[in-house]
Amino acid sequence: MMPLTAQDKEKILSFLESRLEPKVYDTWCRSLELEPAGDNVYRVPTANPFYRDWLEKLLRKPLEDAFSNLFGQTPDLVFQVHASTGYSEPPAPRAAAAPPPPAAVEPMPVSPDFVYNPNYTFDNFIEGPSNRMALAAATAVSENPATLYNPLFIHGGVGLGKTHLLQAICHEILKRMPAAKVLYLSCEDFVNGYIYAIQKRTLEAFRTRYRNADVLVVDDIHFLADKEGSQEEFFHTFNALHMAGRQMILSSDQPAGDIRSLTQQLLSRFRSGFEARIMSPAYETRLAILREKADARRVEVNQEVLGYIASIVETNIRELEGALTKVLGYAALAKRPVDLQLAQEVLRETPAPAPASLSIAEIQQVVARYFHKKVSDLHSRRWTKSTSQARQICIYLCRKFTGTSLEELGSHFGGKDHTTMLYSIRKVEKLLGKNASIRSDVERLIREITGK
Repeated sequence: MMPLTAQDKEKILSFLESRLEPKVYDTWCRSLELEPAGDNVYRVPTANPFYRDWLEKLLRKPLEDAFSNLFGQTPDLVFQVHASTGYSEPPAPRAAAAPPPPAAVEPMPVSPDFVYNPNYTFDNFIEGPSNRMALAAATAVSENPATLYNPLFIHGGVGLGKTHLLQAICHEILKRMPAAKVLYLSCEDFVNGYIYAIQKRTLEAFRTRYRNADVLVVDDIHFLADKEGSQEEFFHTFNALHMAGRQMILSSDQPAGDIRSLTQQLLSRFRSGFEARIMSPAYETRLAILREKADARRVEVNQEVLGYIASIVETNIRELEGALTKVLGYAALAKRPVDLQLAQEVLRETPAPAPASLSIAEIQQVVARYFHKKVSDLHSRRWTKSTSQARQICIYLCRKFTGTSLEELGSHFGGKDHTTMLYSIRKVEKLLGKNASIRSDVERLIREITGK
């Protein structure tokens, strides 16, 4: 069977992206290789038996469906361990008699419950003004764990690169210290593991696993919100690791002070290290990211197309890459060149972003004018039902369009504390789901704020 062309591969990847969860696709399909291995046979090379078994379970059926739908035939797929893959080989088990790997190859230990994305390295991370501080802190931690920034707390919106940075730290630490015990997990995994350990009466084993780590990396730590028992357990885990001089790295979609119902003892621990924020990337950074993504796929995309995509997708890197994938996938399926006209056709439904220079003061003026109030009414501590509702909607919109921390936001609304800001935002979010009048007001305000 002939090797797949670049267009064939784009078609297969587009099909897989439409069938798989985004996290599964991003982790396993970006670097997927398919090699001809005989008549109607393709080999899927993997780095080790763990990858082989996992990929076969995860991708065999979607890949067979892709070939069947796109090319009218289903080949035999052979998932096979192959040394030339881009993944590092894990170390042999201690009890095995096999000789150690050659000194030139640095092994990447593989956790039984997590496999690092091989693309999430510092080399593949695009630096810009929006993430420069977080990248510098992450690099420093990877070079000297448990010395400068402990814990390192990285926060920012969805799809801005937090997970990429966390895994890049893990890659770099394991590259420098292959024997280090690095545990990477989501906070949800920690909570579920804790609940399971209580049910099965295996708390000691659970605690030993995490408290013996050299480096503990927990993604989406905001999942601890409202979970008192899990917060208590994590507090003791944190203390044990800190006392032992071990490194902790945490990520969240919001600052530590904004996490709902977080105990003061945990909040003080999270703030005892270094807190770095990742913001939405600037246009130049978005353009560089798109160029890097296109080059990684070995697809020629002119600057005009990349510039157009970068100008209409401001929200996050994941949506930016999704827009590029959508354009490339459509071009491959329709057998059309990747040009500006095609990009505009494919992405014409993408909403226009809010003005980049939007400020809290400008949003307050729009909201005050809409509700026939004075801006000073939004700052006032005086309570009336109509003013209170306008103020809460304004707080919600300011948070949505500026990403300002709750503490700073409160200073723009009469010096109110962050809990009042969070209450206002949560209340509007609930009303949007059940009150058509409020939803209509907010939608009109959004159109006015974004100029649409």
